[in-house]
Amino acid sequence: MGKRRLSLFINHKLQQSKLTTLMVTCFIAFNLLLVSGIVWLAYQSFSTVTFTEISKARLALLNESTRRGFDFITGVTGTAYSLASNRELSSLLETAGTGRLTQIHQRRELAKILDHTLVVSEGITSVELYTDAFNGVNVTMADRIFPVDTIAGDTWFTALEHADAAWVPLRENESGHSLVGYAQRIFDSRGSTAAYVLIRLSRADIVRRFADMPMVLDGQVLLVDTAGNVIMQMGEADPVRAYDQRSSGNEDEDEDAVVADSHLPVDAAARGTLPVVDSEWIQGHAQQNEDGFEVVSGDGGGAQLVLYSKPATLQWRLVQTIPVHTLLSPVRYAGWQVLGIAVVGLVCSAVFAYLFVRRIIRPLRQLIKRMRQLEKGDFETRVHLSFTQEYAHLAYGFNHMASRLTELMNQVKEESRAKREAQTSLLEAQIKPHFLYNTLDMIHWRALDYEAKDISRMIVQLSKLLRIGLSGGKMFIKIRDELEHARCYVSIQAERLPFSIHYEEQIDPRVRSCYIPKIILQPFIENAVIHANPKDETLQIRVEIWEETEDPSRVVIQIIDNGQGLPEEWGLESSSGIGVRNVHQRIQLYCGKGYGVHLRTGSSDGVQVTISLPRIETEEQLNLWLDGENI
Repeated sequence: MGKRRLSLFINHKLQQSKLTTLMVTCFIAFNLLLVSGIVWLAYQSFSTVTFTEISKARLALLNESTRRGFDFITGVTGTAYSLASNRELSSLLETAGTGRLTQIHQRRELAKILDHTLVVSEGITSVELYTDAFNGVNVTMADRIFPVDTIAGDTWFTALEHADAAWVPLRENESGHSLVGYAQRIFDSRGSTAAYVLIRLSRADIVRRFADMPMVLDGQVLLVDTAGNVIMQMGEADPVRAYDQRSSGNEDEDEDAVVADSHLPVDAAARGTLPVVDSEWIQGHAQQNEDGFEVVSGDGGGAQLVLYSKPATLQWRLVQTIPVHTLLSPVRYAGWQVLGIAVVGLVCSAVFAYLFVRRIIRPLRQLIKRMRQLEKGDFETRVHLSFTQEYAHLAYGFNHMASRLTELMNQVKEESRAKREAQTSLLEAQIKPHFLYNTLDMIHWRALDYEAKDISRMIVQLSKLLRIGLSGGKMFIKIRDELEHARCYVSIQAERLPFSIHYEEQIDPRVRSCYIPKIILQPFIENAVIHANPKDETLQIRVEIWEETEDPSRVVIQIIDNGQGLPEEWGLESSSGIGVRNVHQRIQLYCGKGYGVHLRTGSSDGVQVTISLPRIETEEQLNLWLDGENI
């Protein structure tokens, strides 16, 4: 119901609108959609290409940062290897069979070696040695030598038992900074594990390795190990949002927040910004040895570009997340500029379209003015349009219509007069049918009283003939009724003629119920009876009715006799016979000029009558033909 009301409302508004307004509105709407579509597609294509190229450039920078940032790994592993291969250190770990003072001396020498290594190695927080060789010696001065039990409970220690060296995550120490470390076995001369050397690196040490690299300044950077665990987090997922949050506090708090974020451990995320990608995503991509980038949905629904580098020497990698809106901000600015240019162009095109449409509509307004004059009865009005070829055709059509209008009106009047005359003639021919029917019925019973059955039969046939012929004033009857009318006429004529009549029918069952003008068979059968003069004393009349094969909308009737045929130079228009010409005129009057009667001499003498009629199957179709709508 709502759709129908909306449709009626739109139609009503369209009917009240002017063509100029509609054309300009449609032009603006079409151009708006076209420009919007082109701008949107161009922006999307340009954004996609630009975003892909920026992502590739950022990924290349991240790979370079990974390669340069992890150069320190070689130094750390070299330091650990130099300690493990130091013969002096190995000999100092041989405490079996030595006294307490000797073990104290050996421990102090080991501490000096560790202190020296820490001093000469850059970027190392501490160097620690874990061994059980000095468990029986108590020292008063703190050093970096601890029992193995100190680290035996750590989760990474079990993995170290199956390897000579490994990078391991460490707990926070007293300073509050979480560490990562490199652990190395030290073997004695017998090949047994004598000690474990652990080189600690603070997160600040690792961050300093990337401090001079611009990729740290954008977004959030995660240091991920081989198993996909996040060892360290640097930066913020959205620097703009973080700046807005910090701007609500004082300057000192802002500085503290930056330092805290720069060294934020993942396991202490409550103190800073959470990573954009979860551990499951990181672990799934850490198993791959390739680099790449991917767009994910970040905190608050903002899209984030996640780049992951190729694994470094240590099989660690960097994962960087950058807000997409940060990367595409120059593209969006360019997009707004293009949109502004498109809007200006659209406004200018709308102005030019309005002026052009006014020029086009002006001849139509002139044509409308002439049409109104024609409505008022001025049939002499003419229009002269030559703006375009289409307008020239319109002018020709209007002028031709005006010149033909009077002629068509006269023709309609003539046809109406002919119809009225035909109806009047039909009414006059009825001759009070009720009285006639009653009289014939009385004669029929009177003949039966005298046992004159042949007379009674003729009267019955005549009564049927008249009833079907009159048909209550109807102009069209069904084919089966018309055939019954023809049979009655043949039956009556057979009683009075000196020769016999052989009448046969061949009817297509599909057309028996179609409507045709009434009394169109009887005149031709009557002509055959009167003028045929058959040679063998038997008049043969055959009626065939079928549906035309090439045009199923037509019905064809043929009446064939075995008489003498048509006289030479006989023509329908010049014929003095009233019945044949009357049938032809009635058919064309009600059915149009494309239908009618055609007579010719048959192949074996005799006359062949062909009647072409429209196929009318329902009363609705019949009413349309009677109203002249299908003519």
